[in-house]
Amino acid sequence: MTATLFDPSLASPPAPHLTLVVRPAQAPSSVAPEVYRRRRLGVLAVVIGLLLGLASFGRQADATPSAELRVADAVVVIVQPGDTLWGITQSLAPDSDPRPLVSALTDLAGSSSLQPGQQLIIPLDLLD
Repeated sequence: MTATLFDPSLASPPAPHLTLVVRPAQAPSSVAPEVYRRRRLGVLAVVIGLLLGLASFGRQADATPSAELRVADAVVVIVQPGDTLWGITQSLAPDSDPRPLVSALTDLAGSSSLQPGQQLIIPLDLLD
């Protein structure tokens, strides 16, 4: 059996004495009621603005453009998928012979084939 001697000089120094500092509780910061009122009005204004923006966006999303828009002396037809010159002619002048108007629309469009989204500006003179 071996004996171990304790050497106090090799031991770690004692921990320093810790002091606990207790600060008194601070009173909550007092903010004037006007500040709260301004903050609430600001938040209310932002919320109302967002609601109005969403409402107008929804209204624009629901609006579908019509195939015909009347301009001063012309009718603007926006070609939809599946539209033909004959179909457009019959919707514009259902009681007249479609052949002269189909010929005029072919000249206006530049060809007999139509592309969706293409705009045909048809003078009112052609519809009479």
